[in-house]
Amino acid sequence: MFKLVVTDMDGTFLNSKGSFNREKFQSLLSQLRDKDIRLAFCTGKQNERVDAIVGDLTKDLFIIGDSASRIKINGMNIYAKTFSNQLGLDLIKSIKQIDDDLVIIVCTEGMAYSEEDISQKEREMVLGSYEKVTFLNDLNTIDREILKITIFDIKGQCFEHVKDLKNYEDELYIVAAEENWIDITHKDVDKGKTIRFLQNLLNISSDQTIVFGDGLNDIPLLKMHDTKWQWTMLILN
Repeated sequence: MFKLVVTDMDGTFLNSKGSFNREKFQSLLSQLRDKDIRLAFCTGKQNERVDAIVGDLTKDLFIIGDSASRIKINGMNIYAKTFSNQLGLDLIKSIKQIDDDLVIIVCTEGMAYSEEDISQKEREMVLGSYEKVTFLNDLNTIDREILKITIFDIKGQCFEHVKDLKNYEDELYIVAAEENWIDITHKDVDKGKTIRFLQNLLNISSDQTIVFGDGLNDIPLLKMHDTKWQWTMLILN
């Protein structure tokens, strides 16, 4: 019997408008709780953005946000994995050398940063995934440890850009989730590894866990587990 359900958000839990059917979800939560099954959101979105989207229905749910670099439940952070500020600043420099028009989002615990001169459309894309954002004139002024760096390319060339970042692969985990997005985290962070941490915390096995996802960044979930794991769509709309 399953004891843990893990779902991605964009393209899986959320519909094409970035929303979900609250009534259906509330009914689902009631059924899961009756069977003592835990639910976790595992997403590239900022934890605080998940809180804003799902609202009070996040009570007792695990939010595994910022591309699985931290875990939050009931307002409390129980896991975070960062990489050094200096490595992040070096990476930003390299990204700008690839294409100075790329949108760079630097995520720290509780705050995301992007550049203030991005277009209105790009700003809307940032705000769709990040609730707490500061727009800066210079990203080099960031002095905190970094959870992840995300690249948004409005031109959809991220599968090519990943190849230009190969020299960082010994220190960082780099994945193009789709043609417009690249997520970069600590080498020891991906969705599969963070779910493994949560399983160990809850004493839940792989056989007792089911995952729903739709993107390339969900592949580590499948690689870690057997065929009982599902790679499919769960859209509540």
